[in-house]
Amino acid sequence: MQQEKKFDKNTLVAFILMGALLLGYFYISQPSEEELKERARLEQLAREEVESQKDTATSVQQIPVEVSDTTILIAEAKDFETENSKFKVKFAGKGGSISELILKEYSAFEENAEDHKKPLYLMNEGNNKFNLKFKDKSGREIHTSELSFSPSVKKSDSVSIVTMTAPVDGGKLDFIYTIGTNYSIGFEVKSEGIHQITNDNSIDVEWNLKASSTEKGKQQEHYWAQTYYRFKGTTDVEYELFGADKWSEKESIDWIAFKQQFFASILSFGEGFQSPVGGSNAIDEDVDPMHSKDYYFAASMPVSGSELNYKMQWDFVPLDYKLLSKNQYKGTNFDEIIPFGWGFLGWINKHFFLNIFQWIASLGMSYGWVIFLMTIVVKLVLSPIMYKQYRQSAMMRVLRPELNEINDKHKGKDNAMKRQQATMELYRKAGVNPLSGCLPALIQIPIFYALFRFFPNIIDLRGQSFLWAEDLTAYDSPITLPDWVPFMDGHLSILALSYIIAMVVYFRVSGSMDSFNQPPQEGMPDMRMMKYMMYLMPIFFFVFLNSYASGLSWYYLVSNVINIGIVMFIKNVMIDDKKIHAKIQENKAKPKKQSKWGSKMQQLMEQAQEAQKQQEQMKKRKK
Repeated sequence: MQQEKKFDKNTLVAFILMGALLLGYFYISQPSEEELKERARLEQLAREEVESQKDTATSVQQIPVEVSDTTILIAEAKDFETENSKFKVKFAGKGGSISELILKEYSAFEENAEDHKKPLYLMNEGNNKFNLKFKDKSGREIHTSELSFSPSVKKSDSVSIVTMTAPVDGGKLDFIYTIGTNYSIGFEVKSEGIHQITNDNSIDVEWNLKASSTEKGKQQEHYWAQTYYRFKGTTDVEYELFGADKWSEKESIDWIAFKQQFFASILSFGEGFQSPVGGSNAIDEDVDPMHSKDYYFAASMPVSGSELNYKMQWDFVPLDYKLLSKNQYKGTNFDEIIPFGWGFLGWINKHFFLNIFQWIASLGMSYGWVIFLMTIVVKLVLSPIMYKQYRQSAMMRVLRPELNEINDKHKGKDNAMKRQQATMELYRKAGVNPLSGCLPALIQIPIFYALFRFFPNIIDLRGQSFLWAEDLTAYDSPITLPDWVPFMDGHLSILALSYIIAMVVYFRVSGSMDSFNQPPQEGMPDMRMMKYMMYLMPIFFFVFLNSYASGLSWYYLVSNVINIGIVMFIKNVMIDDKKIHAKIQENKAKPKKQSKWGSKMQQLMEQAQEAQKQQEQMKKRKK
């Protein structure tokens, strides 16, 4: 039990003595009247000095800029901001380049905000660095990113011309930006007196951008972000989607794009960047949650004449296929930056799925229902293929007893050729082609993969909510999971889980598993093992789709539900096993004219059978 503390007289005396000593110290150290007046005068002078410095900083800031090891210039440096209907932009006094750019019509995802939105900056807080580098006649390097620029502005109607000027060893350098009403900024580099400074026949250009993280789905943001570029004088757009985004080219390129999932920062130069190198590095979200990719680019530009005179262009564009297909961007191939897929896959997305999507979206409904109706349209287009596929599987099911009879009649490895020959003869007489059931499935594979590219890259769906999904281009996460749950990334996608359930039901209804339950034919692999693979496949699909675009999961879910309905209708209304059996018997009764291909195959099989007999006879003679 704790004891009650008693009053200590010694402690009280100690406190009194300490208080007396402090009072005495303050009395002795109190300043005189003359010292107080002098202190007040010094404080007044200090305040006047601070106010003077503020006035000077407000008008023009004087910054010493180191150009080389020994040369120091004093130049006026001042930031300048302007805007148009598409963006706000700031030009930095230090370096003269773009230091801040915000797109007005879009927002970035913010987990902690009430509406999950924040301003969308493509450039901000020093994440962009543009530099021109050359050597003076003594061999010392001059970096424009270290120079101080001062702005001057001209306005004409809706066009603003901002000139950022920096003195360079008796000459000057101008960065001239032309801002109109679109997403482009004209960019000219001009000099005066540069020939007195350098003898270089080319200058180096360097551009680094640490891209801001703007999307909810961080994995997808990393996956779809990389550098794109086009070779000069061609329409060949290059990129490295898989693996490390690191490249170098011997040929010139006329533009370089730092592509994020839905936006791109592009620098174009009609004369061509020579000996370009570039790439990007992923940024760990745990280390830097504000940025997603670190892009870099370096090349050289020729010096023609005695002065610098380059005409370039910046474009800060949303990756909207409708926008990038307009006349403004005609001939640029900027639309190729949208990763709809190569070759036929890209054609399907651009000219089939995109047109259907935009036509339905023009009706003015929610994008979730646009996807729903789009799925119905696609399924109606593919329904004849699906019918043919299911009809072939039904015919194979009807023929199963006769196939089993052939297997029983021609048992053993020695009769493998006869068994195969009899099977082919049965197919021919019945009018069944076992391969025709596989062709419709093969046709649907490109469509399946095209949609895998379509939904995460169509900007119309970005930020669009549906049901419990906040963004149809990112995963839906109504249920959070502990971090220790493997492969789930801390959430559970209900749309992805619903799709997997619908997939399993479809397997059951369509009879896709039936062929894997049949006993194996002699000499053929045991297909019953595939049944277990078919059960594992939905698990792999779920793990993948759990962090993928919820719009794709919604499409697959609706598609599978429709498939179930179509199969039930075909199975119960359109296809009758008895009628199919009667049709097969009718086909068998008709005389069949063997095709040239069938005749050739039969001849080859007979030759192989004869060769097999000769080998068996030779083995018997040796014994």
